[in-house]
Amino acid sequence: MAKAPERKMFYTIDGLRGLAALLVVTRHIIPLHGGQLDTASSYLAVELFFLFSGFVIAHAYDKRFAEGLGFWAFAKVRIIRLYPLYLLALAIAVLTIPGARLAGIKHTWPLDPGVILTSLLMLPTFAGVYGPLVYPFNNPSWTLFFELTANFAYALIWRWLNNGVLVAVIALSAVGLAWTDLHFHSLDVGFDTHHFVGGFGRVFFSFFAGVGVYRLQLARPCPIKISPWLLLLGCFGLLIAWPHQGLHRTAYDMACALIVFPVFAYLSTAVEPGPAGQRLFVLGGGVSYALYLLHSPLGGVLNQFFSVFGRPRGSAFLGISFIIFAALIAWLAERYVDRPVRHWLTSLGKPKPQGAPAEPKTTR
Repeated sequence: MAKAPERKMFYTIDGLRGLAALLVVTRHIIPLHGGQLDTASSYLAVELFFLFSGFVIAHAYDKRFAEGLGFWAFAKVRIIRLYPLYLLALAIAVLTIPGARLAGIKHTWPLDPGVILTSLLMLPTFAGVYGPLVYPFNNPSWTLFFELTANFAYALIWRWLNNGVLVAVIALSAVGLAWTDLHFHSLDVGFDTHHFVGGFGRVFFSFFAGVGVYRLQLARPCPIKISPWLLLLGCFGLLIAWPHQGLHRTAYDMACALIVFPVFAYLSTAVEPGPAGQRLFVLGGGVSYALYLLHSPLGGVLNQFFSVFGRPRGSAFLGISFIIFAALIAWLAERYVDRPVRHWLTSLGKPKPQGAPAEPKTTR
């Protein structure tokens, strides 16, 4: 394995991650925009999230694993990274139900204690109380279970994961992803009981492909330089494409996941935007996780409001207005909830010697 360099920012990857999060939101708010902002292939953004997760985890932790970081220390860091916003989103979603009942809305989901407990543990539920959804209170949360599964698997096998073994893992997981796509005729799977198993096929290939892209750009920096704005435009086009259902859809999903997205990630390591673009891309990447988790609970609150005061006709204006509102809430949550809580949790059990200087700020 190539020696990991000092940590740096990959601004273009941040920009792609922010764009992917925005397109996922449009997918989940079709009643608000009435189909005018429909993005037929935006569920493939999940492949990008898993891919970039593998890239970023390898970049951030390969050196630390080599220096002796253990599995449980890594698991603690990852849980601290993901849990504060996850719990905030879960709290909003759960509290929406008694709030709706107080507002006189009779038809609401039950508050099953067992499902709430499994949700608090970030585990899927197969109780069937809420239909087929495995994360009924906040459906997008399903990806976090699979991401942590891949994260922990990586940490457990890292010491044996030389480049040859990594290639074998990627090849084997590519077979799993291809089976998933062919079996379900799409990669839009993993979030309910009917195709939950498909989530494993999606995450393991994309995550370890991200690790592979990271090591590849270390050993052979990408010689092709394409404007990061063109990369964003290309990614946008891929995620809004409308291939026909059936064989066309199956082939499109497989090509994007197995070939196109890893190539995009590799190309993204070769170019960065200018100062203004860097600030925008960092903002998009920083808010993407909060926006991804919070938009569905916020949409649930808005839905209850419409149930009481009347439901307007869906329009592009209404959809864009909600996206702007959700992005603002996500920015506030990331800055004033997520960062302070993570800093506090990280500092627990680490008393500083009296008079020690403050730790410098680091990138995410």
